[in-house]
Amino acid sequence: MSKLANAAKNVKLRKLFSAVISLVLLISVFTSTARADVPNQYDVKIIDAGKEVTVTTNQYNPSEILANAGIVLEDGDLVETAKFNQGVGGEITVKRLKTIKAGYENSLKHYKVYANKVGEALKEAGLKIKKGYRADCTADTAVKDGMTVKIKKTFKVSIKADGKTQKQTVIGGTVADLVKLSGIKLCKEDYTKPALTKKLKKNMKVEVFRVVYRTKTETQKIKYKTKKVKEKKWLETKKKVIKKGKNGKKEVTYKVKYVNGEEKDRDKVDEVILKKAVKKIVKVGTKKCEVKPNGVESANGIKLGQVIDGRYTHYCACSTCNGAGAGTTSSGKRIYNGMKNPYYIACNWLPLGSVIKVNGHNYTVVDRGGSGLSRKGRIDIFTPEGHSACYRYGTGNCKIEVLRLGW
Repeated sequence: MSKLANAAKNVKLRKLFSAVISLVLLISVFTSTARADVPNQYDVKIIDAGKEVTVTTNQYNPSEILANAGIVLEDGDLVETAKFNQGVGGEITVKRLKTIKAGYENSLKHYKVYANKVGEALKEAGLKIKKGYRADCTADTAVKDGMTVKIKKTFKVSIKADGKTQKQTVIGGTVADLVKLSGIKLCKEDYTKPALTKKLKKNMKVEVFRVVYRTKTETQKIKYKTKKVKEKKWLETKKKVIKKGKNGKKEVTYKVKYVNGEEKDRDKVDEVILKKAVKKIVKVGTKKCEVKPNGVESANGIKLGQVIDGRYTHYCACSTCNGAGAGTTSSGKRIYNGMKNPYYIACNWLPLGSVIKVNGHNYTVVDRGGSGLSRKGRIDIFTPEGHSACYRYGTGNCKIEVLRLGW
């Protein structure tokens, strides 16, 4: 290539490079100019009736910032911008105007306030709470437009739970409110006296009853039963144990209800027999007794209902038979000849008052006699017909059935 051609080529390259540099500078100038017309974005905290939200904006006017944030102002609302710097940031506070009804129970009035909490609203309204009074909501309760705040007189109540008693100062409410106020948690079966729905009254005492169900297993005795076997030949006063009874054993499971730790009720849920009981078998007489029984079954080796081989004689109320007794028996019973036959006998081997049957007649032992009457089976029968009758009736052998022992 000639020198002339190379020179021409270098001129073209320099012109192209200059054009590129000019285009880059033109774009840079345009971009800088365009950015200079757009405001910088910054963060602003908006506090609307106590609620906070932070927005990013490039607006300078607080009203436009609030509008872009979707916040609509009502008549009477206030906007505070003391902590707001245009283009820099800060806080914009919106205070909403609210109407509340407040005061002591019998003197409620309407007030317009900007406060967000009840405590602040009452102060703003110029209402002071006297000693012994309290508002029906806490100082931290949020103020709502149209709400009513009553200042009521306080009174004392107490609540007992889990062995501890708490005293509370309240202005009303129910037992349920008191339970909640006292931080007491009730389980499903727990209950209170008075009931949860009862309104609180001055000096009311409330008690919480804790209900717990537990399973309890006990080993118990099974009492044996008695089976009676009838014996027609025996007097009804006679009985005899044929087989001794024995208690059994069982394991019983209960569902037990405890109230404040004390058992109040139980339901049987299971039973297992560990050892069966053995019946007691008793043979009893069914033959009607002709005398009133006294429950004595034996005395002096003689048993009730026993039949004894005996020998009888007779005596009367004369001085020969009765001696110095003069008509008075050992038991104190009076006898005399000519009286209606009382069916008395004398013997030493049966208790006074005993009743025996001899030859179809019942006789009561009312008297004692000589040593001969001490032998078992030996009896002396009284006859009111006189001494001659004693010889007439004479002596003899007999069967003696014991119907009663003693009076």
